[in-house]
Amino acid sequence: MIKTNELAKYFGDPGPSVGIVLGSGLGNLLDSVNVLKKLPYADIEGFPRSTVPGHAGEFVLGSIGGVRLLAAKGRFHYYEGYDLDAVLSIVKTFHALGIKKVIITNAAGLIDPAYAPGDILLIRDCVDMTTLASGMKPESARIRPAEAAAAKEASRLSGITIGEGVYVWTTGPSYETPAEIRYFASLGGDLVGMSTMPEIMWAREHGMDVYPFSCATNWAAGIATKPLTHEEVFETAQHVQHDMTHFILTLCKYIGD
Repeated sequence: MIKTNELAKYFGDPGPSVGIVLGSGLGNLLDSVNVLKKLPYADIEGFPRSTVPGHAGEFVLGSIGGVRLLAAKGRFHYYEGYDLDAVLSIVKTFHALGIKKVIITNAAGLIDPAYAPGDILLIRDCVDMTTLASGMKPESARIRPAEAAAAKEASRLSGITIGEGVYVWTTGPSYETPAEIRYFASLGGDLVGMSTMPEIMWAREHGMDVYPFSCATNWAAGIATKPLTHEEVFETAQHVQHDMTHFILTLCKYIGD
């Protein structure tokens, strides 16, 4: 069992310069990375455990193009019974390790008809439907010009087209009703999900550059006719793996130089 204050020694010197949070179904992104070490969350004293399918629950230290990265395969959600402090465990670990650049990904429901399931969207701002982020600074939810510019450059270098949108954070674990989705759309929401917003805000408020992206894995409730399932989310995320992997690793190399 490793104590949290021993993680820097465990991951070695030099430490990782980029941290990546991998959402549902996106863990295979690391197949293209030179893996150096793996550490299950269960082996870290007092660390939360992932309970959601598609979240492996481990840190993976790797390198690509000379950039050392630390990826978190699986995050923690409020609906799992965790408090906000536990939800923020991964970005707090990144901060403790001195990581200054954080890429955050998720699988999200799509509200905006300008896009389609399988598209990758940069999160330019957020809407908090939980009130759990009320103690944070509102401006920290918004993408900053340098972060947006880096994402645009990674899109150009990788040849992968990305969109952008506003992410609506809900507690879950149930999917939203069609009426709720219409309401979110009226607020300017383009995507909806059950994570990510507090990680974005906390990391920015603690001096990190944050690059947040959603993989639009399904139409939100009421837009498509068939029922929503976690299996659909996972399957669509896997289908977009190639583009997501190429784009995220291009961004990783660009910001890690």
